[in-house]
Amino acid sequence: MQALRVHAFDQPPQLDTLPSPEPAAGEVRVRVQACGISFFDLLIARGAYQWKPPLPFTVGSEFAGTVDALGAGTTGFAVGERVCGSLSIGGWAGQVCVPAAALQPVAPQAAVDEAAVLHTPYGTALYALRERGGVQAGETVLVLGATGSIGDAGVQTAKALGARVIAAVSGPAKQATARQAGADEVVDLQSPAWKDEVKTLAGPRGVDVVLDPVGGEAMDTAFRTLGWGGRHLVVGFAGGSIGSLKANLCIVKGAALVGVDLRQYRERQPEGMQRLLADVTALHGEGRIRPRIAAHFPLAQAAEAFAMAGARTTTGRVILDF
Repeated sequence: MQALRVHAFDQPPQLDTLPSPEPAAGEVRVRVQACGISFFDLLIARGAYQWKPPLPFTVGSEFAGTVDALGAGTTGFAVGERVCGSLSIGGWAGQVCVPAAALQPVAPQAAVDEAAVLHTPYGTALYALRERGGVQAGETVLVLGATGSIGDAGVQTAKALGARVIAAVSGPAKQATARQAGADEVVDLQSPAWKDEVKTLAGPRGVDVVLDPVGGEAMDTAFRTLGWGGRHLVVGFAGGSIGSLKANLCIVKGAALVGVDLRQYRERQPEGMQRLLADVTALHGEGRIRPRIAAHFPLAQAAEAFAMAGARTTTGRVILDF
C-alpha cells in the first residue's frame, strides 16, 4: 500500500510503499477512500504541535473507506461496510488498522468525502461545546474564526444544540459563509469595535460560551464579552500566537478558561469518545451538520493539496482521494 510519511520535520511528507498492515485482536482494517487534511495534521507534519510522534510516521487524523479485514474477536462491523474514523496519526494510507471503537458506520446516503472529515472538526466542536462547555439551549455562543474548519463546525454544532450563535470572522467576504452555516449574527474581527458589537448583540447577560480556535489577541478581547459564569473554550491557536489573559478577569466574571484536546480525550476516555463520535455521525445523518468540501486531490498531487490546505484561503475542507 501507499502512505504519506514524515521522515523529517523540515521536509514535506513523502509517498512510501509499505506492506499492508494486519489487524490485531479487536481491530478493523479499513481500505481508505478519502482523507481530510486538517490544521492539526499540518502542525503534526511540521513538528509544530505540542506532541511530536517518533519519526518516521504516517500523517492523517481523519478518513473514510470500507472494512476489508477484521482482527481476532472483532465484532460490530462486517467486511465491505462503509466506515469513517479518526485517530491521532496514520490515516493518510491506503489501509489503516484501528480499534473498532474508533470507527462509525457511514449512512448509505452520506458522501464518502463528507464522512472523511466529520470526526476531527465536529468531534472537537461537540466535545468542546457539550462536554467541556456545557452549552444549553438558548445560551449565546461566540465562535471565533467561524469560517475555519473548527469554527464552521462550531457554528453548526452550537445551532444543533439549540444555542444562539454570534460568528466572528476576518473580513466582510466571509460573513455570508458564516450565515450559511447558521450563525444568527456576524461580526468582523478586523473592526476595532468588534468587542462592543458582540456585547451589544449578546445583551445584558453577555456571552455564555466562547469557542476559541484562534488564540492571539482575540482571546483576551473575547473573554471580556463573557457574562457571569461564562466559559471560554480554548481549542487552539490558528491565529499564529498563544493568547494571554489577565487572571483577575476570571474572578471578576466568575468565568472559566477551559482547555479542549480531543486527542487526549480519545486516549484517556475511549468509551466517551465512541459515544461522542456516534452522536456526531447521527447529527450528520439527520442533516443538522454538514462539512463543506473545497477541493479533491489525487494522492499524486498531495503537495498541491497540502499547499492549498496550508494557505487557509479556502472555505471548506481539502480532500485526498486514495
